[in-house]
Amino acid sequence: MAPAGTFNGIQMGPHTMLDEGIEHTLDLIAETAGITAVMPYSHAYNAALVKPLRDRADHGVPLTDNTGRRFPLVWVRTHDEYYRETTLRHPARDPRDAHADRDLFQEMIVPSRQRKMKVYARVLESSAMSRVVANYNTVVTRDVNDRPTTVACWNHPEYVAFWAATMEDLFRSYDLDGIQWGAERQGPLMNVISPWNNDPPTCFCEHCQARGRAAGIDPDRAREGFRTLHGYVQGQMAGQPRPADGQFVGFVRILLRYPEILGWEREYRLGREAIGDAMYRRVKSVKPSAEVGWHVDHQPSSWDLVYRAEMSYADMAPHADFIKFIAYHNVLSPRIRDWYLPRFQKTILGELPLAESLTVYYAMFGYDASAEPSLAELGRRGFSPEYVFRETQHSVASAAGKTKIYTGVGFDVPGSQPDDPEVVYRATLKAFEAGAHGIVVSREYEEMKVSNLRAVGRAYREVTRSASSASTR
Repeated sequence: MAPAGTFNGIQMGPHTMLDEGIEHTLDLIAETAGITAVMPYSHAYNAALVKPLRDRADHGVPLTDNTGRRFPLVWVRTHDEYYRETTLRHPARDPRDAHADRDLFQEMIVPSRQRKMKVYARVLESSAMSRVVANYNTVVTRDVNDRPTTVACWNHPEYVAFWAATMEDLFRSYDLDGIQWGAERQGPLMNVISPWNNDPPTCFCEHCQARGRAAGIDPDRAREGFRTLHGYVQGQMAGQPRPADGQFVGFVRILLRYPEILGWEREYRLGREAIGDAMYRRVKSVKPSAEVGWHVDHQPSSWDLVYRAEMSYADMAPHADFIKFIAYHNVLSPRIRDWYLPRFQKTILGELPLAESLTVYYAMFGYDASAEPSLAELGRRGFSPEYVFRETQHSVASAAGKTKIYTGVGFDVPGSQPDDPEVVYRATLKAFEAGAHGIVVSREYEEMKVSNLRAVGRAYREVTRSASSASTR
């Protein structure tokens, strides 16, 4: 079991606290789930704040109908003096936005401290920044055809400086205990073989080319390789005949002829880690005691083998006080059914029937096929608490004691079957049994039913009581 006093955070939208009332919200999450750290967005560029009434839970106050309401994407005050090394700027508050006159992070510090709760900012970047961040178009990636996209490049110095400046601004302006930063992106290889769209792979800008050359990779060969692979996959998805030797063999053949593909993919990931390192160092220069950690979304935590192969959590540890990975047991079931199996069948695993592909998936990720949904059950039955245990166990082993692991225990996520409080209770226990240093109650507080919050609290209090008793023997 994890030690007493272990981390127990909760993710939420800032508007939820302001709509429900800061003190009411803090009291509810403390009484039900035993929360010790509140993690609202400071920068919510994923633009997922507005949820329909059907996806929101009753927390004892009237629900506000968000239809037609506008919310800020940035919930903190921005101070220009910290952004001297970049021309990028966060958008200013629009007075027409809901709660535009409020400063949540300033207002919540005292009531949180009174309840012995820590306050963490939460950041999620996304391509939505292209519409609101000043000069964003100057830092976007360029695809294999040298066309600009709407996604920022990890290797652009101004983008690195922008996020480092944001960290300094946050920690000089607010009395924060930590930060959780995330970017829900795939690398260029997975974008090709497990595509969300038909876009050509990126990035081949001048900064990525310079990084590639410094690593001994020929940018022209990498570009040619990715263009060849993208054409191959798009052709397979469009129904072109499979190669005589098979679809998967055709994929491997391209990798063998263009080993630069794997090298370029690796440099992409290192560029992401460099941004993390820049943010980490800037936070520590302002407040050494602050905890800096990274959000690992569901794809890399639970079905992206390329991400897993690129580096271990121990490799990320020099710039990570913690890693929060997603282990949403219930909604993983429809996601595997809709996001994982059909994509790979269309691109590189066409020879495998879906049921066999699912068996391979369970084996490769170390999940217990006897405990998890069959192909026919995907979407109708969620993954089990055993999945939470095994993925937490893997994450703790991957970290090798060099950084803390917080399991993102998720429930009431739209798109899945209704959650059972008993299963939520067991999933929470399983995270701690597998060695997690804490949990982050996820996805969003406003979606969470009180019965499931109580299930988390029941498990958390059992863990801390047991650990406390053991320490006094």
